[in-house]
Amino acid sequence: PQGAWVWIPGHAEVWREAEITRGYKEGDAVLHLCLDDGSALAYPTELQLPPLCNPDCLSGANDLVALSHLHEPAVLHS
Repeated sequence: PQGAWVWIPGHAEVWREAEITRGYKEGDAVLHLCLDDGSALAYPTELQLPPLCNPDCLSGANDLVALSHLHEPAVLHS
């Protein structure tokens, strides 16, 4: 949904946070994002959608089981 944060693969960093700036419907070719540095990106979705970020209240959780979304970028961020 618009306003949600996702993780996308990065070049200098392994994963980067980005905010969804436009609604997405199944079948759309791109996901419109705003990167954490403010730049816009049309992220291609032909393979799969990027993983969702966890809420800020779970950032740095000591117990990974407490995370809403458990995937590689969430584990590395914690």
